Amino acid sequence: MLYKTILLFVLSMMKMTYSEYGTTSVKIDTDTVLETIPDRFLSVTLDTSTIQANWATLNLSSPKVHLLAKALSPCYLRVGGSSADYLQFNQSSESGRYPKVSKEFMLTDHINNKLTNFTMIPRQWDELNHFVEEVGWDLIFDLNSLLRQNGQWSPANAKQLMDYTTQKGYKIAGWELGNEPDVYKDVGINITGSQRAKDYNILHSLLNHYPQWRDSVVIGPSVTMLVKQISRKYLQDFVDAGGPDIVTNPTFHHYYAHGPSMTVPKFMSPDILSNLPWQINVAKKIAPSPLYGKFWLGETSSAWGGGAAGLTDRYVAGFMWLDKLGISASLGVDVVVRQTFYGGNYGLIDTKTSNPNPDFWLSLLYKKLVGRSVFNVTMENKTGYVRMYTHCTNTQRSGYKPGSITVYGMNLRSEPTTVVFPQFKPDIKLHLYLMEPVGVDSLKSQTVALNGRTLSLNPDFSLPSMDYPEVVTSNFTFPQESFGFIVIPDANVATCKVSS
Repeated sequence: MLYKTILLFVLSMMKMTYSEYGTTSVKIDTDTVLETIPDRFLSVTLDTSTIQANWATLNLSSPKVHLLAKALSPCYLRVGGSSADYLQFNQSSESGRYPKVSKEFMLTDHINNKLTNFTMIPRQWDELNHFVEEVGWDLIFDLNSLLRQNGQWSPANAKQLMDYTTQKGYKIAGWELGNEPDVYKDVGINITGSQRAKDYNILHSLLNHYPQWRDSVVIGPSVTMLVKQISRKYLQDFVDAGGPDIVTNPTFHHYYAHGPSMTVPKFMSPDILSNLPWQINVAKKIAPSPLYGKFWLGETSSAWGGGAAGLTDRYVAGFMWLDKLGISASLGVDVVVRQTFYGGNYGLIDTKTSNPNPDFWLSLLYKKLVGRSVFNVTMENKTGYVRMYTHCTNTQRSGYKPGSITVYGMNLRSEPTTVVFPQFKPDIKLHLYLMEPVGVDSLKSQTVALNGRTLSLNPDFSLPSMDYPEVVTSNFTFPQESFGFIVIPDANVATCKVSS
């Protein structure tokens, strides 16, 4: 009797393990478009500190850098960050000398020599604008909000920059004012949310003097993560005081953790990954669309503080990046601005070699395969270890026929899972684009493979082909601890025949 009881228990556990861990059933609601994302949904940043460092090791005229940047176009380039509140433009200077600034305009970090005021000279502004024009990006520039007079933002230096920009004929897509003002108090400055709204009204008045920018993108207030009550209140005060037209798109910043605290398991924790949806929904309640413009993640990556060396620029970081793109698209975020294209430990390109990091290849494949229309996905699996998202396929960039859909996601488990799509006929063809790490470093590898082929630039520094899907029928095995894309060319989704 005891033997029979044990046997039944073991069999029941085997059944539970198979149903919960062995197979993942994915149902896609293709009858209704959940959200629609713009072509520039995946965009990038360049930290203002890179200007202060006179581009550091970034060569804006490098053919390799141009090649990689062009591959991500169309794309916004948001130049901003903490150093934006220390930058002044000086048209008459070519030396990059630091101007004297009254202490009332300085942050405590500047006084303590942690951050310093600096000059952006015309040559640097020219180089930046020539770069974005060459690679087909659209520039959004973050202005210094700590240049103040009588408690208000002083637009004098911004006007000097805009006059010079107009004279040169540069096309600026949008503007931003300051960076993370909700934490200015931490460094001895207090600019309230309602005051920041008044500052933006001054910015609008300035932009109205330039016909080319009257309808430009204006983003803000660029608060930090909304898990903090102080940040939620700051955003609320800003939109209450400013109203629906204070910015074209309200923004907040999002990171999962502090760089030094990051470990490999944290990148694949469903609990950590799931802190983003809550923050997006909070933001949407504070400033609901369509009364307000759709939210942007105005600066975002895996870990703040420059990332984590040996982790945030490796394969494992792709779990957070791909999941963030999927969640954001599904919840109506308009643009996700990745920190950063270059710089720190989380750049899309390596700071020493300018070679692509794993998240560059992931971003490139996303741009190639993922279209604008987003569909709701439901799965029997509720553990959060298999996470999937679905869009129409980007037929223009991929060459797939209209009606195709692209499913993308990840298997966070330490064992493979079989993914099935029961709504499609048994002989449906699935085109797999699975990305896995290369080498003994495994999840910490800086090299990735697509369907078993290592991704790297060709000897002539051209991009490799990514047009070699693995074609299977009906279902596929999702390898353990990996992510990828599945195109279903014969899905025959009506919406995707008219909108991709």
